[in-house]
Amino acid sequence: MQFYLDGYRPGDPFIADPHPSVAERPGGLPEEVDVLIVGCGPAGLVLAAQLARFPDIRTAVIDRRDGPLEVGQADGVACRTVEMFEALGLAGRLVDEAYWVNEVSFWRPDPADRTRITRTGRVQDVEDGLSEFPHVIVNQARMLAYLREDMRAPPAGCARTTACTPSTCRWIPPPSTP
Repeated sequence: MQFYLDGYRPGDPFIADPHPSVAERPGGLPEEVDVLIVGCGPAGLVLAAQLARFPDIRTAVIDRRDGPLEVGQADGVACRTVEMFEALGLAGRLVDEAYWVNEVSFWRPDPADRTRITRTGRVQDVEDGLSEFPHVIVNQARMLAYLREDMRAPPAGCARTTACTPSTCRWIPPPSTP
């Protein structure tokens, strides 16, 4: 049985209410941000997901693509990357959906029948003790979707726009400090 401090509220109990500074922000791309991330690839979205945990840091992500990646370009996820997803609270979803790479096999043409191949060896994919997480394969587009959902979630949220080019984005230098 679950008890609620201030009574029952509908919705996902794992999603916090927006921080007051975020709730007051207008929709769309803000005129000014503290951090502008260029690129919606894995590095850009991991940074956005991390910064979204800090409501006082106004963050936006821009990309030249018109929308999210639909098909993966690099679907292998190293165990250290899964550890980073764990720090964001996303590793469970990733590992549950992914194909686990436990071993790697090596093949070559069969010397007795060149129309066939034969396995010449196999090795464990990740050495013992390297990580508590496996090396996995999951569509990169799916992995980026986890990060987009996470970066948009309260308490901070993060704005994203697409098709931004240098001619449509303007640089506003920070105020000079004495």
